[in-house]
Amino acid sequence: MWLVLHDRCWTAARRKRHGLQEDDTCILCAQEVESISHLLVRCVFAREVWHRVLSRLGWHTLVPLNGGYDLASWWSSSRKKLQKDDRKCFDSPVLLTSWTIWLERNRRTFDHQSRSVFEVTSGLEDEAVTWGLAGHSSITSFVVALGRSFGRFLVHM
Repeated sequence: MWLVLHDRCWTAARRKRHGLQEDDTCILCAQEVESISHLLVRCVFAREVWHRVLSRLGWHTLVPLNGGYDLASWWSSSRKKLQKDDRKCFDSPVLLTSWTIWLERNRRTFDHQSRSVFEVTSGLEDEAVTWGLAGHSSITSFVVALGRSFGRFLVHM
């Protein structure tokens, strides 16, 4: 996330600027230049993923719109619209969704494999459960909102 917030990710635009490739078109939407801001919050594909994730939490009004902002400014302004108790719950899906979009971008760029928005969000939900199983307590509300469980049961003896 540090690389994202400091615009240091090796997107298509950055690789083109350094002479490493000729095309800088977004691999997710093929509509605009692939900068990190476009990739994570402005891309049509990414906004569909955000919509599916945030709607599950009842926060559909926080879905990034097609504007001139970056992840940090959208994240910060969206957090301010939430009650204090919901902010930690919001941060975890933001990190997880950003990471998932980046992984899908890499899958398409390097492995030449693509998944649909539904497949990406389904994988994201599985990853949220894994984070919860690993002890990341801030993801619990998100997993519950998804209607998923951690698959752990207490055995009384």
